[in-house]
Amino acid sequence: MKAQALASTALGILALAATAFGSGSGACAADTIRYGIDDEQNINRLPQVVAEREGFFAREGVEVKIIPFTVSFRAPPGANPITMRDAMSKGDIDMSREQFPLLINDVMAGRKFVAVSIASGNPLYFVVARPEIKSFADLKGKTLTITNPRDGITVWTRKLLALHGLADADVMLKNIAGSQGRLACLKSTECAAASLAQPAVLDAIEAGSHTLGLTNEIGPPLYQFDIVDPGRAAANRDAIVKYIRATTAAVRFIQEPKNHDEVVKITMAFMKEPENRSREMLAAIWDPKNRVLPRAVIDMDSAKAAIALLGEYDVLKQPLPPPERFIDTAYAEAAGR
Repeated sequence: MKAQALASTALGILALAATAFGSGSGACAADTIRYGIDDEQNINRLPQVVAEREGFFAREGVEVKIIPFTVSFRAPPGANPITMRDAMSKGDIDMSREQFPLLINDVMAGRKFVAVSIASGNPLYFVVARPEIKSFADLKGKTLTITNPRDGITVWTRKLLALHGLADADVMLKNIAGSQGRLACLKSTECAAASLAQPAVLDAIEAGSHTLGLTNEIGPPLYQFDIVDPGRAAANRDAIVKYIRATTAAVRFIQEPKNHDEVVKITMAFMKEPENRSREMLAAIWDPKNRVLPRAVIDMDSAKAAIALLGEYDVLKQPLPPPERFIDTAYAEAAGR
């Protein structure tokens, strides 16, 4: 019964998002995007939040309706929530974000999705260790908690370990979904280290752990994209282009030093974090060496490098697929004109 109630609630939310791609005529229908998310308080959504709060969506003439979903590992026991991918396939939402490795898996399994822009750049995932672990070398023979084996966070972390002289066999990798679950393992005696996003990394540091490194060290891997159904998106190209143009303007706003205090205020309100922690999260995002904030047009050389990395760790088999199978750069290119 709980599963049925949750599914009915989600369907009700979708039904309330009345203006859909292809569901009507006129400017209002064409300029509305139903955007699916599965984690409302996620620092990786900052460009989208800034675009809304600073009026960039309104300036472009596009309305973005956020449609929340419950990811499976956060659902109540016994529940079977509707996934964003299923909702996209059915036409219940118009746009969402997805990890590049998972997008590749979905497309190769027959899903009709395509990436049209970089959703949040290269999110920061920190390898955080307990106090007694002083270096990567100290992780040898210890447990590191990651996500599922085919997840980008896991692959990026494995490559980071390799750059610091550790092979997969040197550590015990434990799969735990969600940064909070990995943080709990780190705080216990079960895990020596964990791959954590913000703000979980701050919680770990406050509990006495410290950062060994971050996945952005391995190069500019393209991690997460805005995705659409290519058929419906082609019929409503203007709305997609406006969305990308607005979020690109938001990225420029976030990067501009004169706006930093305002970005801190937005982050505090959005993430429900105090000023010191908000500034700490943003400092890592603003640091140019971390290459977090995205450009509008997708770098296909970086996409090829990401696919090659997935091949290196046997997530993809040879011959490796071309990035054009999963990415359509035309929308971002049009947004930049």
